[in-house]
Amino acid sequence: MESLFYMQNDTDMEPNMPPAPKEDELPAGVGNENNADETAGEPGAEPEGTGTSIITVFPKPIIPCYFCETDQNGLVRFLNAVAGYNPFLIYINNQLAVNGLGNGEMSQHGRVSAGEQTITVGGQDGYVFLEKQITVPVDRAITVAIINTDHGMDLMVILDMYCNAGINTGCFRVCNLSITNPGVHVILNGDNVTFFNVDYMQVTSFQYVSTGFYMVSVSNSTTQNGNLLLTSDIYIRGNASYTLYVFNWSNVEDAIRILIVEDRRP
Repeated sequence: MESLFYMQNDTDMEPNMPPAPKEDELPAGVGNENNADETAGEPGAEPEGTGTSIITVFPKPIIPCYFCETDQNGLVRFLNAVAGYNPFLIYINNQLAVNGLGNGEMSQHGRVSAGEQTITVGGQDGYVFLEKQITVPVDRAITVAIINTDHGMDLMVILDMYCNAGINTGCFRVCNLSITNPGVHVILNGDNVTFFNVDYMQVTSFQYVSTGFYMVSVSNSTTQNGNLLLTSDIYIRGNASYTLYVFNWSNVEDAIRILIVEDRRP
């Protein structure tokens, strides 16, 4: 995928309205080369209202295959949606793929041989939290999310989709990875586009959205009127696909953050 822009919004950050992204400028402060470049701060101990931070990721070369035995490959990136852990080391077939992936961070895509591959999630001290096989599809791109479960953590594979809606329309969907908020409402511009009661581990279908600026509102569907948790502004581009991820920054109800990831065709 040619470029990735993503916007992060946390319930624990001070208000900070984002400027429009500039694709011809490099972000201030480059982080770990294996991870997305970011300017956002770490979450505080307690939420203090709604705020917004912008994270912009610029194209990087796809590194050589982590584990390529044939010419049938796919693209894999990782999202740390787990609360309560230090940054992870992530291995593909015992080869280090990502070094130091913290909560709310997403790695770049890397080429991986298609088929069954073993993913290991470990700590900086060598402790192995999780080891699991995933299926990498041929000539497709996937996001592997590390998520909280009732029994610790697990991996969830999400297919990254291109948008074919035309130059005046984008595609938008929601993925709820918050274990403490098993049902959320996501609304663009006050009922213009709606996703109601998105369940834990659910990925909605894409909805077509006209290009332009939108306010995205996320609320808790467990309350009668839907308790507003977060709002964020976004510009929808034509022929771009957007996935809004909801996940926890702390393992308590309503302590959520959102990540809006934009994928465009090469």
